Amino acid sequence: MPVLNTRNIALLPENVQRPQYDRESLTPGIVHLGSGAFHRTHLMDFHEDTLEHQFGAWGVIGINLRAPDIGAVMTPQEGLYCRQLRFGKEHQTRLIGGLLAGKSVSHLNEPLRRKSVRKALEIIDAPEIKVVSMTVTEKGYCHTPSTGFLQEDHPDIVHDIKYPRYPLSVPGFVLEIIQMRLCSDQIFPTFISCDNVPANGKTLKNCVLKLAEQVCPNLVPRIANEVIFLSTMVDRIVPATRKIDISKFKSWTGVSDAALVVGEPYRMWVIEDDKRAQLPAWHEVGALIINNVHDYELVKMRVVNGMQTSLTHLGHLSNFKYMSDVFGNEIFREFGRTLIMKEVLPNLPQVKGIVLKNYVNETVDRLMNPAIKHRTAQISTDGSQKIRHRLLDPLHDSFKTGIPKNGLTISVAAWLVHIFELGGDVNQKEISDPFLSVAIRARKASKNNLSHFIDELIKERTVFPQWLNEIPNLIGEIKAIADQIQKQHVDKILREYLSNH
Repeated sequence: MPVLNTRNIALLPENVQRPQYDRESLTPGIVHLGSGAFHRTHLMDFHEDTLEHQFGAWGVIGINLRAPDIGAVMTPQEGLYCRQLRFGKEHQTRLIGGLLAGKSVSHLNEPLRRKSVRKALEIIDAPEIKVVSMTVTEKGYCHTPSTGFLQEDHPDIVHDIKYPRYPLSVPGFVLEIIQMRLCSDQIFPTFISCDNVPANGKTLKNCVLKLAEQVCPNLVPRIANEVIFLSTMVDRIVPATRKIDISKFKSWTGVSDAALVVGEPYRMWVIEDDKRAQLPAWHEVGALIINNVHDYELVKMRVVNGMQTSLTHLGHLSNFKYMSDVFGNEIFREFGRTLIMKEVLPNLPQVKGIVLKNYVNETVDRLMNPAIKHRTAQISTDGSQKIRHRLLDPLHDSFKTGIPKNGLTISVAAWLVHIFELGGDVNQKEISDPFLSVAIRARKASKNNLSHFIDELIKERTVFPQWLNEIPNLIGEIKAIADQIQKQHVDKILREYLSNH
């Protein structure tokens, strides 16, 4: 079957949207770290609109220094791929042309890794690269979720202190870019963080500065004052592309697209304003450039991501495969809606353009979308990096303001049962979590007793803050709910919660 490339574009159905600019004239201007499904569905969608609206030297080079190998997929397709937006039975397909062919980097194994790292750094050191954006997931920052500070004993950070020219970590990679630009007497690129990490730009900057104290302390003042780290809020539900998605695309088009991505129609992008930054005209195609990203981030993190995290562990433990299945169940759906309405919304700021109650209902509709096959296992991955900001902080705010926190307590208990089960299943490969080794040790130390396991785990300050022990009866309530969840009484727990509200 023909592979998607420049020559075979004409074979695509007429209703596939094509780039409305001269792709042959596109030159590099952006490097994106972590060019996975989310980047190609969300940021590149905005960027494609921008290139069509105001063409410029803003071609994108994708760099993955972890799996998947983007070069192996994108090079045969000359950087081309399709993105499909799906809602119900409707779908809209677009050919994305803004990724540049033959530039992608991804080698995971020695001795190629060191060579590929230097190749990637040299690409970014080119003066035409003005922006380095990234979607590297929460754990990519090598920070402690409970504090936001660099995890200095992280193996990748320990390596990068010893071998800074061949970094393993994202902070180490960014620091080496900065040092190379200094050596070549060039302007620093603008770094744009696009991950679900609170104050993601500030977090990256703090991690880079902390690493710089160990590697090049004389550069710390210049990095602090001259390098631009922009925070953002990004929103679009993007599941992992399945083999059946690629197969159906082949059947429909007669063309093979190994880089196909799917997502929902909804999208939002809020970017921190810094007049020093030279950026594409994203603001002219729907992105918001504002001073206060924090409030938008807080609303999105606690409503959209909070609802996902609250329900994904309960859903996975109840054998729901997809999030749309979870929200197709009335009890689970109304638990999620009621939890956010009653326990989260009262502590959220009002932001321009968002009516909070409507935003909650819109989020429920998005998560019910049966066309988006977003696996509960995928959403559950790396849960230890997410629960602090999505569940624990809202729970703390509820306690301080005296509003109910029962639903958040149920959600925290569900994650604890989830990680307990993962820690006892050495054969499972579906869900990964950097905290899993800690959970395995805690489970052994507790002799497989869930209550003792919770006591052990809550001592871990990388995830759990000290204040958890200061809320009266909270740990006891969590243990009691966890015991009921372990006994497979989830439906009963949620029904009782709803009857009380």
